[in-house]
Amino acid sequence: MNIQKNNVNFTGLYLKTNNPMALSTKTVNKMSQIVKERGGFINRLEKEENTDVFINETLDKVSLRHGKYGQDIQKYIKPISLRAFTAKNEEKIIKTLREAVKKTENDWYIADYSAQLHM
Repeated sequence: MNIQKNNVNFTGLYLKTNNPMALSTKTVNKMSQIVKERGGFINRLEKEENTDVFINETLDKVSLRHGKYGQDIQKYIKPISLRAFTAKNEEKIIKTLREAVKKTENDWYIADYSAQLHM
């Protein structure tokens, strides 16, 4: 996260949409509120856990994408409601994310090993 003269730039926060959508004042205000309330945690996920945060187009669910394993971690971590994406749940979310990364890493290892056997 980079803050300069009231400008906030995130490289780890995205609005995830199935179709292109125009940003309304309401959407921008809601995203601004999310950044204000959860910006530190989003930054922590990006910097410490190599994970980006995607907020769905209705602004009520958060999904995570790992820098190395991408959306494969979603097999082990379901989208989180925005209400559950709170300071009191940070450590629980981090723990769940780390477990999902370990399981995905194992899946990748097994897939790689299996592919080598069939060469």
